[in-house]
Amino acid sequence: MKLPFRHLPLLGLVIGLLSVTAVSIHAAETSPLRVACVGDSITAGVGASNIGFESYPAQLGRMLGDGWKVGNFGNSGSTLLNQGDKPYQKQDSFTKALAFNPNVVVIMLGTNDTKPQNWKFKAQFVADYKDLIGKFKTLETKPRIFICHPPLVPGKGNYGINEEGVLAEIPLIDGIAKDESVTVVDVHGAFAGKDTLFPDRVHPSTAGHEVLARTVFKAITGKEFKGTIPSTVLSSWEGYQRMDFVVDTRSCLLVAPKTPLPGKPWIWRTEFFGAFPSVDKALLAKGYYVAYMDVHDMYGAPVALNHMDKFYDYLTKTYGLSPKTVPEGFSRGGLYAFNWTARNPTKVASIYVDAPVCDFKSWPACKGKSKGNSPADWERCKKVYGFTSDEQALAYPLNPIDNLKPIATAKIPIIAVVGGADDLVPMDENIDIVEARYKQLGGEIKVIVKPGVGHHPHSLSDPTPVVDFILGHR
Repeated sequence: MKLPFRHLPLLGLVIGLLSVTAVSIHAAETSPLRVACVGDSITAGVGASNIGFESYPAQLGRMLGDGWKVGNFGNSGSTLLNQGDKPYQKQDSFTKALAFNPNVVVIMLGTNDTKPQNWKFKAQFVADYKDLIGKFKTLETKPRIFICHPPLVPGKGNYGINEEGVLAEIPLIDGIAKDESVTVVDVHGAFAGKDTLFPDRVHPSTAGHEVLARTVFKAITGKEFKGTIPSTVLSSWEGYQRMDFVVDTRSCLLVAPKTPLPGKPWIWRTEFFGAFPSVDKALLAKGYYVAYMDVHDMYGAPVALNHMDKFYDYLTKTYGLSPKTVPEGFSRGGLYAFNWTARNPTKVASIYVDAPVCDFKSWPACKGKSKGNSPADWERCKKVYGFTSDEQALAYPLNPIDNLKPIATAKIPIIAVVGGADDLVPMDENIDIVEARYKQLGGEIKVIVKPGVGHHPHSLSDPTPVVDFILGHR
């Protein structure tokens, strides 16, 4: 049931907004300059409210700005020690960091090495660190390398991680830097007196990640970052300006048309941004905005709808988008599209769904004909809805097939595209029921069936029928 092209906003490369000048960086003629952030869960972003947007590499990327790309190659639990319980050099993140061909490498490892089962190999710490540095030195880009003192560990630490071990590592790191002619970043000192920035006594909070980002920024550029870190990342998608940001702790994005239609209409992809985007691209060309909030694996549950309410408010108030949107539900995204509309019928112009799940008893519960058996999805679905048993879940009265009246009363038109041979989300358990009941309620619904087509591919090769329907119901 997972679409193959799902976009994960802001994971991987982060492109910033403000321009700065590199200081003593090899291959300065390369554009953009690539910064590889190497480390453990702290680098990965654990502790930040939104890992993809508020990890220190993500914040660093926005600080460095145009002309830079920051790659986050943090791997939770990793050790610097090659005999540790999770050596960094044996992780895929290390392979990817090398393949990134960085111009700058920032290494922040050592925190997990303080665990007793790892620190018993402390005699190898210096040799293993030099070995890691040597691997990056062999790259053609000849990167400038920075090695960080690990962050402080407040109090008694946690998970076996302790401040005593960190303090023992610091002079070793200083010696390594001198021997290898690399630069030390005093991350530990940057947190002096800031114990409260480590809620679990290991991982920094979002504010703590900002301290990290500012400290590394100064090391790389030789100057302090002044002012507030940009809250929006600008990039492009399919030739249009894309804006990434966070609302209610969730990664969000908005793609702007080159010439917006009056009233700034918008379509809201509820799941799988970027997959089978023919309708989105056609509407962008017509002057629609395209929006997305990452509430993945929440299956249209009330907690997801709460996040979506905040996103709607943000877009209509901050960007002045139309008070009526077009929820676009692909596959499980149908649960979000119908459920949010039923909650907010006055805020919807029309609904576009594509091979939509309209009843979680069909999928992911798979209590009928569906061949898309996914026990893990069903367990996540029950959990996010707060169900404690199958019986409680199956008795739920507000699946889309059962909750169409608010939508029909508001006279919201629906267009659906489905595969006639879909055996993952069978028509007769989902859209067929919606169609029959919606018509009985006096609602307008158009269903386009693709004969012989299964759950994939979604959309239409020519999206005109869908686009015209949406444009005709503004």
